[in-house]
Amino acid sequence: MKNAAIIVAAGSGKRFGSRVSKQFLNLNGSPMFLWSVKAFASIKSFKQIIVVVPSDMVESLSLKHKTGFFCAAGGNERFYSVKNGLALVGDCIDFIAVHDAARPLISRKDILSILDKAAKTKAAVAVEKIKDTVKLVSAGGGYILKTLDRTILRNVQTPQIFKTELLKRAYSGKISVGTTDDSQLVENLKIKVSAVETKFPNFKITTKQDFELAKKILKS
Repeated sequence: MKNAAIIVAAGSGKRFGSRVSKQFLNLNGSPMFLWSVKAFASIKSFKQIIVVVPSDMVESLSLKHKTGFFCAAGGNERFYSVKNGLALVGDCIDFIAVHDAARPLISRKDILSILDKAAKTKAAVAVEKIKDTVKLVSAGGGYILKTLDRTILRNVQTPQIFKTELLKRAYSGKISVGTTDDSQLVENLKIKVSAVETKFPNFKITTKQDFELAKKILKS
């Protein structure tokens, strides 16, 4: 089985509050995005790794990192960034993993678990159980309408791994308004997507507090 990974690192990270996009900040000796590259590169079946970056960084990163991964130019929406990454996927690739560079803690074991499930079902995504009570609120958030059953709810993460032809078909149309992740596009094709709970920390770095926590975890 030959696989490819698309690591999305084209976001601006405005909420993080840094002049440098967070995915390129030094995280314990390596740019944040490289931790994800290393995780996928540690698995032999991943024959191709594509990092989607801001268009003005493609040339400089390609020259700096001459081996290990390809660079694709990001778009003005995540949909187009992933689509640009898909355009670089080589022939004979069986499965494609899409992963956010802002999740640098992804473990090799979790990737393998999701890949194994995808190989059996064609589509599988990383999820985590919801620990807090979840409420449905009115428009504007003024009133609680209902308490939801958290036992059947999950936070969705990345990587999300799909059969190649399936993901390409999902991205072959126009952008879907309100689409927030790749699995939603696949769901629109009436395909069942498997949920795989991650066993290791895999949170998205959104704030500086998240960044500091990731540094501590990587040191341990």
